[in-house]
Amino acid sequence: MKKKFSSKIIYISAVLVGSSLLAAPALAARAATASSDAALTTAQQQRLDNIKTRGANEINRRLTALNNVLGRISSASKLSAENKATLTTAVKDEVTGLTTLKSKLAADTALDAAKADAQSVINDYRVYALLLPKVWLLRAVDAEQVSEDKLTALATKLKTRIDAAKPPVPDAQTKLDDMNAKIAAAKTITTNLEAKLLPLQPTDYNSDHTVLSGSLAQIKQAHTDNKAAYDDAKAIRAALK
Repeated sequence: MKKKFSSKIIYISAVLVGSSLLAAPALAARAATASSDAALTTAQQQRLDNIKTRGANEINRRLTALNNVLGRISSASKLSAENKATLTTAVKDEVTGLTTLKSKLAADTALDAAKADAQSVINDYRVYALLLPKVWLLRAVDAEQVSEDKLTALATKLKTRIDAAKPPVPDAQTKLDDMNAKIAAAKTITTNLEAKLLPLQPTDYNSDHTVLSGSLAQIKQAHTDNKAAYDDAKAIRAALK
């Protein structure tokens, strides 16, 4: 009887040892998986932190540029009051939006949310691709329009002198006609550019990356026309002496 009982004990012990040996690989596998999961979570957290840091840096860089341009707009002597107000509002709206986005990005706890917010810094604002170039282009447009107004007033005075000249000076009238034509050509360019540039939004750039293309060349052409008009004015004055 004792022998049978001892045999049973030995059998049970063997089964238990065997079971523990069979379970060991499974336990080890689960432990390895848990360790792997922990490492992946750490990696994801590091990636999240990196995205948030880079995003915050890009936002800060844009906020600095926008605040600088606000001062330039305010001090621009050749920017019309209407355009100055419009551009100031646009830049301030951008500052407000980016400041809000910065807080949202800082609070993100998920990778997908952080990625979307970081991408929004570029796609939803287009500070460097659109807004800042738009401000500089419109400042140049307004500067040419100031010249056009001065040249128009000068042409009116020269017309009075030409009409009163005794004897008549035909060359002066020819130069005046060219002067007026050059002023008109410049005005057409700057008026059309102003109407095109003022309403531009980031979505316009997103749908067409060439939306600003050719603007600078047109401003240069307007400047060339205005300079030619001024040269005509000088020639008229010389002819009337």
